[in-house]
Amino acid sequence: MKWAGSSSAQPFWKKEYPTMKILILNGSPKADNSITLQHMRFLETREPDIETEVIPIGKAINSLERNQQRFDEVTEKMRTADAVVWSFPVYYALVPSQMKRFVELLYERKGKGWFAGMYATALTTSINFFDHTAHNYVQAVCEDLGFAYVKGYSAHMDDFFKTQEREKLARFFSWFLKTVQQKTLLPKKYAGNVPEVQVFEPISAPNRDTSLSSGKDSSGKILLLTDTTDPDTNLWKMIRTFEEETRLQVDIKDIRDSGMSHGCLGCCTCGYENTCIQKDGFTRFFNDHLKTAEIILICGSIRDHYLSALWKQFFDRCFFNGHAPVLQGKQLGFMISGPLRHRQNLRELLDVFADSWHMKFRGVVTDEAADSKAVVREIKGFARTLELARETDLEFGASFYRTGGQKLFRDFIFNTTAVFTADHRFYKKSGLYATFPQRQWQRRLRNAVFALMVSIPFLRRQIHREFIPGMVAPYKKKLRRLAR
Repeated sequence: MKWAGSSSAQPFWKKEYPTMKILILNGSPKADNSITLQHMRFLETREPDIETEVIPIGKAINSLERNQQRFDEVTEKMRTADAVVWSFPVYYALVPSQMKRFVELLYERKGKGWFAGMYATALTTSINFFDHTAHNYVQAVCEDLGFAYVKGYSAHMDDFFKTQEREKLARFFSWFLKTVQQKTLLPKKYAGNVPEVQVFEPISAPNRDTSLSSGKDSSGKILLLTDTTDPDTNLWKMIRTFEEETRLQVDIKDIRDSGMSHGCLGCCTCGYENTCIQKDGFTRFFNDHLKTAEIILICGSIRDHYLSALWKQFFDRCFFNGHAPVLQGKQLGFMISGPLRHRQNLRELLDVFADSWHMKFRGVVTDEAADSKAVVREIKGFARTLELARETDLEFGASFYRTGGQKLFRDFIFNTTAVFTADHRFYKKSGLYATFPQRQWQRRLRNAVFALMVSIPFLRRQIHREFIPGMVAPYKKKLRRLAR
């Protein structure tokens, strides 16, 4: 097949390779209808001498989990291929939950180092919202499993229709193949040996307020979401300790009871009316509990380099709300069991959740302290911090995560109103489209006048002599008014 805009002559970077076997792990639940997979199909046409095989991980995950023989067949193909490509759409800043579960199975059934000497890379499609955290995750996983990881490629969904962008992708893939062929030594990005957290045994912290167990503040309630109620886990012990330490009422909900039957299908049917095509009870759970909560505390244990696949499925299924920050203004905290300080990619994602959902972030507490007494003290401090922040209605302002994400979503929704109709109504009603710079007429007029003035040499010199005092002058003027 010849693609529009491609030349029949081989580019300077094109080389002849001996037949190479490339295994493609397709993480999309849409299988052959994956946009990411179409990018791989294009690359096959540009590299006719390679042999490729696609494993539909996203579609077949239930079968792979139940059928050990089939799972072993897939892992054996991974070991015998010359290289593996992790191909997936970015869902909630990571791989889809179906591929996340496959990763967990690799750790559980094969273990670290199983693919030593193998090469791997990643190809993603998205609108470029936190695609880097998805790539970081796959690289960390690959390095744990023994792969030599070649930096992956992040494609925007629209790049496929641009000749220049397709050529970039083709050059990347050729470079990847050459790297594999030459068995280039690649440095690791992540530390392989991470200390395990100690077993947490709840004990009374010094100076504990024993009056807390006698009564709770009925004016505030915390919705505590967890993926385990196993009494032998550190996480559950932390949850019970927090429940004892906080002055607020705690409503514990196990997300295994949220009604999720499957992961997100990526069908975008929810874009019209925020109605999920899966009628399994998750939408009701979300609307009845999360939308009505004042404070939400997400509790989970670290699995590989993220939380559990169940938590990933929960986040993915939240997409029935589209790109609208439906939890805006609510308070959000995290209780994490595991070496979070050694999982900076996950730590960044916790910040992203709060800011991209436009929530009031209340921080994170873990079980990484030196001993159980110290963990109890940190949980107690977390409880006090949360209560004080609630009393003062604390906010930290909008960071890059919120501001940049909002503008990226705004532009995307504005150009996809036929699909994300509900998002379009929300953005229009909320005034988010008013943030387009071309609609800020007064600012544009002032800038045009200023540009005209600084185009005149003697005015430019005069202006820049007073530039710094002029910048701060409006702030000083406002400050004097506020001081009256």
